[in-house]
Amino acid sequence: MATTPPTDTSTGDRRLGATFHRFWAAGTLTNLGDGMLATALPLIAATLTHDPLAVSGLMVARFLPWLLVAPFAGVLLDRVDRFRAMTVANVVAATAVGLLTVAILTGHASLWVLYATLFVVICCETVTDPASRLGVVRLVPSGLLDRANGRLEGGRLVAQDFVAAPVAGVLFVVAAVLPVAGVALSYALCAALVATIVVILRRTPQKEATPGGGDQALARGVWASLREGFGHVFGDPLLRRLACTNAGLMIGGQMGAAVLVLYVQHTLGVPPALFGLFLASSAVGGLLGSLWTSRLIGLVGRRAVMMGGYVGTGVCFVLMGVLPNAYAAALAWGISGLCLAASNIAASLFFQTVIPDHLRGRASTAFRAIGWGTAPLGALAGGLLGRIDLALPFVAGGLVSVGTALLLRKAVAECARLCDEAVATSESGA
Repeated sequence: MATTPPTDTSTGDRRLGATFHRFWAAGTLTNLGDGMLATALPLIAATLTHDPLAVSGLMVARFLPWLLVAPFAGVLLDRVDRFRAMTVANVVAATAVGLLTVAILTGHASLWVLYATLFVVICCETVTDPASRLGVVRLVPSGLLDRANGRLEGGRLVAQDFVAAPVAGVLFVVAAVLPVAGVALSYALCAALVATIVVILRRTPQKEATPGGGDQALARGVWASLREGFGHVFGDPLLRRLACTNAGLMIGGQMGAAVLVLYVQHTLGVPPALFGLFLASSAVGGLLGSLWTSRLIGLVGRRAVMMGGYVGTGVCFVLMGVLPNAYAAALAWGISGLCLAASNIAASLFFQTVIPDHLRGRASTAFRAIGWGTAPLGALAGGLLGRIDLALPFVAGGLVSVGTALLLRKAVAECARLCDEAVATSESGA
């Protein structure tokens, strides 16, 4: 890295520092907005139609930007200050959701308005999400990345699922516009906090450098930069296999998620006011995962945590489909949250430490374009299977997830090994 993480000397070398916690607060705010939006939009859509395929269109709108826009976002993140990019993206997202608020108030909300709003918000997320995961490297030492990633993941899950989901469900019962307005406010506050981090980093003595490698990176055209990012992913056998792993897991996961609101309400009998509370069960598991993952990695190893998370998530999806009971499904949904959190935290170090910094933006977004860009296929498949039986997407999606993890387990093992080596090398160098 060209910069030295700004640390608060009063807190000691092994603490995350005040700047990181400001960053954590900003991420928590935007995740609060994400959770409220993810809860409110399906509920609004369910009032407009009962067609599972039409509702699954929200998942298509949610993941299509990762295929169409994310590669260009990666080019941007390797050319400009990533925290500044986060600030602007949150402002745009706040504006888009603000316009949706007006549409609801004036009676002009429709499925296409919901699709369009979500598409714009996720276009912004293709900037904010990788920028957040990559930007944390500037704020904490490598040896604390597992702890920092766990703290960020815990904040995300608590804000997005544990707090936002039930609050949005209750507010929706009062008035559909209330959770949407709350989303716009959350994004705006996040933009303001990240802007203060930009100021702090500017005042911190450090060697400034363009993320993409300075003038040479800026001189390259956009398409040349895109080719370099995709070339790094497709040219590396391990990255190719990891991209396939990510794609299979995303397809499997979205098959059930696409019809979750209909399955929970119509099959499990959970009323709309408690839909957010049902979603919050995954946050409980995710919070436990965020607290335990760093210790679990030390106890059983990064490879076991990653594989256990991937396989466990798929098994939980299958159980949700074969056990159509609200309490059993909530328990399985909660355990899946723990598995997802643990595997995400354990794998986060790959792009933070193994990939060269000047390629991290493009490589990470190209990687997600392959994996997350295929998620709409899972959502559409889930919608079609849901027309037959709303339990089928969970069973089929869980089997796809488990099969993918087992088939590509050697790639997962190699990823874990490289992450551990990178951290060890950084620590010995420090």
